[in-house]
Amino acid sequence: MERLYPNQEQRKRLYQYGFTPYIGRRFELVAPQLVDELKGASEYGAWTAERRFELVVQLGERIRAEPGIGFRVRNTAGDQLLLANWRGIIGWWMQLPRAVAPSAELLRSWQRFVTENIEFKLGVAVGAAVAGAWSANAGILATPTLETWRATSGLPWVAFWFRELLRWGTLDPFVAFALSQGIARTREEAANQRGAFETWIAQEGLGRNAETLIDPQRFLAWQRSLIVQRDAAEAVRGVAAQLTTADGRRAFYEVRPIIRNDGVDWIDAAGYSVARSAYSAALLTAHPERHDYSVTSLPAAEVVRTF
Repeated sequence: MERLYPNQEQRKRLYQYGFTPYIGRRFELVAPQLVDELKGASEYGAWTAERRFELVVQLGERIRAEPGIGFRVRNTAGDQLLLANWRGIIGWWMQLPRAVAPSAELLRSWQRFVTENIEFKLGVAVGAAVAGAWSANAGILATPTLETWRATSGLPWVAFWFRELLRWGTLDPFVAFALSQGIARTREEAANQRGAFETWIAQEGLGRNAETLIDPQRFLAWQRSLIVQRDAAEAVRGVAAQLTTADGRRAFYEVRPIIRNDGVDWIDAAGYSVARSAYSAALLTAHPERHDYSVTSLPAAEVVRTF
């Protein structure tokens, strides 16, 4: 190795890419191109889905035919068709509007192509280029933090998110964040929560510039605000009620809420009204169907959230 690559600094630099030195030398020619594409995407947070997809395709074009780091498929007619349709496969995976989905027969092969070439090959290449940009400006013992990452790397936030976008199959960093944090279970559910995040941004007076809309620090602050709201809601677990058809001889009744314009009717499993109370957003929360409730009759009637 010392004979082939006698320069110690060169060997260290090549190994930092995560490739063998031979592949690393080829990657050194591609990495600046990837970094330039990312630097030109500072408005990604405000772009349309179609414009965002163009960036993914541009980055894919930079590496797809490069030996050792480019896309690779088996030498079969079916796999060659996959390679020829790589843009369509990425569009489907990343939920580009109006993208064509695979037939049931092709689904497995499309998923394999995504895993091996989009998520792994493209993800590793862009990740290595981003890591190189950060390392070039960071101190020897510096550790990346959200507070310093953007200034140190000299890259916009989309570079921070790119591998997560490929992993979760989305063009929206907020969706990737919500899925990774368990805030949402599906891409559709995560996308539906973006409105709540943008409302929070406006309430906090943070503005709506392109970088703010995909800033991971903002995402985390919003998530913390949800935890505070949830804790406040958990603190309110009961409200006063009036018994209706129940006579109060039982200590408690398992009930479900029926929200009316002038209050809440609490019904039992048979559909009979047990009690009535004023509406309480803290008691019901945004998802009353996820909770269990009971009406206690002693010492006074009260609706209590038990789960």
